Amino acid sequence: MSNEVISQPPSIERAKELEQQAKEGLSQMKQGQDIAIIACHKMRDTKAYKILGFDSYYAWGETTLHLKKSRLNELALAGEVQQELLTAVESNAEQFENKISDEENNITETIAPSTDNVTSEEEKEEENKKGDTTVLAATPAKSIATVSDLSEITTPQLVALAKAPKGERITVLDKVVEETKAEDIQITTSIIIEAVKASAEPVEYTEPSEEEKAIAIKKQHKLAMGKVSKLTDVLNELDNAKVDIDEVENWKAYLDEVKLSIMTLEKQLGYE
Repeated sequence: MSNEVISQPPSIERAKELEQQAKEGLSQMKQGQDIAIIACHKMRDTKAYKILGFDSYYAWGETTLHLKKSRLNELALAGEVQQELLTAVESNAEQFENKISDEENNITETIAPSTDNVTSEEEKEEENKKGDTTVLAATPAKSIATVSDLSEITTPQLVALAKAPKGERITVLDKVVEETKAEDIQITTSIIIEAVKASAEPVEYTEPSEEEKAIAIKKQHKLAMGKVSKLTDVLNELDNAKVDIDEVENWKAYLDEVKLSIMTLEKQLGYE
């Protein structure tokens, strides 16, 4: 077969067939992702790996799935968030249906014929109340994200959503769904990250006490001295004879500054 035949564009039927294959493939990938993350989450939390003869979750993941610890943690975390969202969506949907049912029952009770004798004015007032109740029932509370919305969420997006506090993840996702639908755009990981940041309560700054400052300084000094110790080990292995004389003099000047700084610190702490 010549290259000219191979490079010819396919028919419209063939193009549509390829398009359908691509859509089905993506759908299968998403379905496989959902199955994998939920399974990894349950494998971790139920310790099912022990039943399979593994001492740790990570040993199971590396041996059977050939996944590194970081990737395995991502899948389990995504599964945890997905499970939490599904539970919240189903729970909210049930509460929403119960609310509608209660409102309908209230309407029925309101419009039930009364056996009491009422005046014409009272009848009008009752009619107005009926109308008000009907309006309220026609505008129920806003629903949250649906199972259909969850089906579009990817693993990286679930991991990003995991940074929101447990119990509040569905609220954050609901805001994201609402905003993206209003702007007619797709949900992205960056949008979820920004939504999580926006949902965080602002932390009010409190000036630390003098004692807290002193403890913090001591901690920082210990960290610095640990680095000095490592540098000292490197310097001990250094052949000073091969170091430029100017660099040696610079080091001496630097050490003089350090000594002066230590002396100043000692005086501040009460040492004479």
